Amino acid sequence: MKENESALYSHYIIDGIRQEMTPAELLDECMEYDETDMPSGDMFGAFDDIIDESTDLPVTAFAYDRNRNEEYAALTVEASCAELPFSMLYPEHCTRLTIANALTSRLWSKGHFRLGDLRMWAQWEWNTEPTGNMASFYSSVSAASDYTYSLGVPMSDYLFIEGEGENSAKFFAWLPEPEIPEEEEIQDPILFKSSPYESRHPWIGDERQCPSVIIDDQDSWLIYIPFDTGAFKLGGSMLAQVNGHKGGPAPQIMDADYFIDCYEVVRELVEDGIVSAGISIGNGGLATAAFRFCEGKGARLDISGIMTSYQEEDSTKILFGEIPGVIIQIRDNDYDYFDSQMLLQDIAYYPLGHPSATSEGVSFKEKSRNPVAGILASLLSQASEGED
Repeated sequence: MKENESALYSHYIIDGIRQEMTPAELLDECMEYDETDMPSGDMFGAFDDIIDESTDLPVTAFAYDRNRNEEYAALTVEASCAELPFSMLYPEHCTRLTIANALTSRLWSKGHFRLGDLRMWAQWEWNTEPTGNMASFYSSVSAASDYTYSLGVPMSDYLFIEGEGENSAKFFAWLPEPEIPEEEEIQDPILFKSSPYESRHPWIGDERQCPSVIIDDQDSWLIYIPFDTGAFKLGGSMLAQVNGHKGGPAPQIMDADYFIDCYEVVRELVEDGIVSAGISIGNGGLATAAFRFCEGKGARLDISGIMTSYQEEDSTKILFGEIPGVIIQIRDNDYDYFDSQMLLQDIAYYPLGHPSATSEGVSFKEKSRNPVAGILASLLSQASEGED
């Protein structure tokens, strides 16, 4: 049921350019319809065009102090406890990040499923009055349609609710009840769920397979796995919001194929019990997730490997740039198996260190790149750019 049909079924003219498809048409491309459930063509063209203009990013000239990263993390952790309004200046980034977070939050559930088994439900609650808002809504819908289609996660339904307060875009990932052929029907649903490795019967339980905070095991490894190959940027981030900064480029979350590969490998490791604990990375970035992951315990996390790999000298970007991903904890005797699985699927991962037995709280350390390493990284980058 659509609370505001005109916002979904109208054609949009943005910055003087008529958009080819309505929001409903964009979203319907990601829907799974039976022949009897196909939307009626009578809805399209029944409403007046919506005319709006996009909002330009303001010119920025701010810089963060890398020596205050732990202070910044305390601010973002506090801010993450409340629901954040939709970032109107960054509709594409905010939408893709929210979708990715909805999917990665399912990684930790008990059950047997893969990314392609999931379905996505979407809801936009929107103030339609201010200039730029409807242009931002259209950009959000376009990003949602493109990203979910590329991920192979169909939409189950979508909703637009007109409001007067802050705007929000919510996405929820779920698994539909399987349709069991009559000859396979069983009387006890619990018996059905006791066979998680039967691939024909995906299921998700209500409980987590592993905790969301680290367990006491000082020999275990804390490992960061980014689910996208984009560069770390701070535009649109929670760190920028809590400091009142607007503008600057946001990360380009575009590599759906890499997200799928990462998701499948991590999900299998969770099902197999290799992952002792895990947390998703979304709003607030790596640092915010790390503080939550190590809550009540201690860890000194080394991000030198990430900085070297991305050729990034600004540790604040690495810690607070909002790239989808996870932090997991694995036992030391599982490390070789974990490494082999990641190499097999060509997925990058970064060991951050071990839980601390002597301290509480999280701190970050980084090493300066020596000149030889910098030259080698530059040569490798140039060589890869020349490959087909």
